[in-house]
Amino acid sequence: MALTPARVGMAYRPALASWVGSRPAGVECLEVAAEGFYKAGEKLLRHLAERFPLLVHSSSLSLGTPGPIAPQELSCLAAVVAVADPLWVSDHLAFSRTAEVDLGWPVPVVPGPDSLAVLVEHARAIQERLGRPFLVENIAHFLTFGVHSEVELLNALSRDAGSGILLDLTALVVNARNHGSDPRHWLSELALEHVVQLHVGGCSLEGERWHDSHRSPVADEVLELAAEVLRTAPVRAVILEYDGRYPPRARLEAELDRLKALAAAAASGADAAGGPAAVHEPRRHA
Repeated sequence: MALTPARVGMAYRPALASWVGSRPAGVECLEVAAEGFYKAGEKLLRHLAERFPLLVHSSSLSLGTPGPIAPQELSCLAAVVAVADPLWVSDHLAFSRTAEVDLGWPVPVVPGPDSLAVLVEHARAIQERLGRPFLVENIAHFLTFGVHSEVELLNALSRDAGSGILLDLTALVVNARNHGSDPRHWLSELALEHVVQLHVGGCSLEGERWHDSHRSPVADEVLELAAEVLRTAPVRAVILEYDGRYPPRARLEAELDRLKALAAAAASGADAAGGPAAVHEPRRHA
C-alpha cells in the first residue's frame, strides 16, 4: 500500500490573497503567521480555515527567554488557534525578548542544560494551553556554538517535551554556507523521527553573507535535502515561503508542483523499501 505523501502548501501572505483565493490546485494547506491575526482578521482567518487545512506559525513566544511565556502573547495565540483550528502550532528555537527589551527578531538560544530546561517548560506550557501539537523550528543565524550543539538541543527538546520539529532546510543551508559546515552532517545527527514539517524558500548572498531571504526560487541544494528528508522522516507538510519579490502565479505553481513531485516520489520510495520508520506524533494535550 502506498504511503500518503506529505501535504505541500504555502506560507500565506496578504500579497498572495488573490491567488490563494483562486484555490490553486498545488496548495494543499496553508501556514498562517499568527501575529497577522492578533488585532483583526478573524473573518479572513475563518474563511481560510474553511477552505484549507491550516498550520499556525508564531514568531512572538520567545521560547528561550527565562520565566513564564508572556501571558498576552499566549492569549493572543490561543485566540488565533481557536478560530484557525490548525493541525499544529510552531515557533522558533530562539528568544526575541529579554526582561529589558523586545528585540523584534528571533535570536538563537545558546545550547546547554539551562536553556533546555527553559525550552522544555515553555513547550509543555504551550501544548497544555493550546491543546495542539507544538513544533520548534531551527533558524538561520550568524553565531557558532561551543560544546553543546543546536541539533542536540532540538533532539533533547523533542524527547523531553514531546514537541515536534519544524525543519527549515533553507536556514540549514544558509548556516552551512556562512559557517563552512556540512548540512548533511547536521541532518545525520538530527532525530528525524521527530520531524513533522519542512520549510523551504529562497536564499540570497548579500555582501559576504548568505541570508534566508525568501525572495527567490528555492535553491537546488535545498530541494535535494528536501528529497532526502522526505524519504527518511515522517514529514506531514512542506511549506514554501516567499516574503517579497513574489513571482508570477505560473512560477509559484511550478515550484509547488516540484515539491509535490518530491513528496510523491518519497512516499512511493518508502513503500517500495518496505514502509516508513515509526511515525512520531507530537503530543496533543486535551
